[in-house]
Amino acid sequence: MPPKAKPVLALTGAIAGEGRAAIEQHLSTDWDIRSWMTGDGDDALVSLLAEADAVVPGVDTLFVGAFFAGLKASPRLRLLQIPFAGTDWLTPELLPARAIAAGCSGHEVTMAEYTLAAMLEWQIRLRVMDADFRTGSWTYSGSSKAPIAYHGEIWKKTVGIVGYGGIGIEIAKRARAFSMRTMGLKRSKAPCPPELDWLGASADDPNALDTLLRDSDFVVLACDLNDATRGLIGPEQFAAMKDTAVLINIARGEVVQEEAFYTALKSRDIAGAVIDTWYLYPARGLPPGEKPDDPSPAHFPFLELDNVIVTPHCSAHSHEADDRRMISIAANLDRYARGEQPDRVMVKGADAAA
Repeated sequence: MPPKAKPVLALTGAIAGEGRAAIEQHLSTDWDIRSWMTGDGDDALVSLLAEADAVVPGVDTLFVGAFFAGLKASPRLRLLQIPFAGTDWLTPELLPARAIAAGCSGHEVTMAEYTLAAMLEWQIRLRVMDADFRTGSWTYSGSSKAPIAYHGEIWKKTVGIVGYGGIGIEIAKRARAFSMRTMGLKRSKAPCPPELDWLGASADDPNALDTLLRDSDFVVLACDLNDATRGLIGPEQFAAMKDTAVLINIARGEVVQEEAFYTALKSRDIAGAVIDTWYLYPARGLPPGEKPDDPSPAHFPFLELDNVIVTPHCSAHSHEADDRRMISIAANLDRYARGEQPDRVMVKGADAAA
């Protein structure tokens, strides 16, 4: 009897170059690994997808029209393994029958550290003190009794985390180390874990979100973008927040209603925001370093406000997060090869359960 053929793993786009060695290093099962780079052409991509049992796409592949057509038409595909966090673009209609799409882990620590840095920076204002001191000013000297010279603390402040999953857990554990009060909100009711002081469930308590918003000094959005969370934060929610509160969005821009967000910041209905995820991404699909003609990340001029800290969707961007993601991806491929259910299944094709 001839030996059983190895399952075919297709790595497409950037991950075929930068991630292949790491995935191979962490795999414990045997695969026929094949690669496609953007210069190889659409026909080669479609041919590879037709032979693949599993696909790990680089983010650049998502801008190649032939990818989705080839994915949907693939007769063998059973696993689309996503190597990054954002999957709000993913729908069952993109997958062939019997295929599933799974996410990965590894970015939780990185995003938690970003969030703690954001809260600390908001209170301590290192950027402000550094810029002022470089001008020769001693305005913020520790011997000054002027009110402006004093910075704040996150000690005993309350952080409320909307979307209490892996990222939220890592945020709460770190916040507890700073003696913060921690609150979390998830969809379904669950026991309150030791790293939280309060855990609400939106499906069981329609007032749970308002409770978190009213009590929080920092509101962190760490939820998925879906039908239930799109536009979740709007005028009523901003009205429920403290006027000293800060909103930190590491989820997706569309979780917050854009005009209401801008209005709340401009009118100082809330104290400010740290924004990492946006409404427009004009640089996507461009070569690295190339600037778009209009680089605006939103329809409103958030970047002109003086009560925001803004970053270009990079809260999960570290070498260490990439390494952990490759370990997570390899573990899921191993599960598939052993006939087991992969972790973090997010979307199923029409007949995936058959």
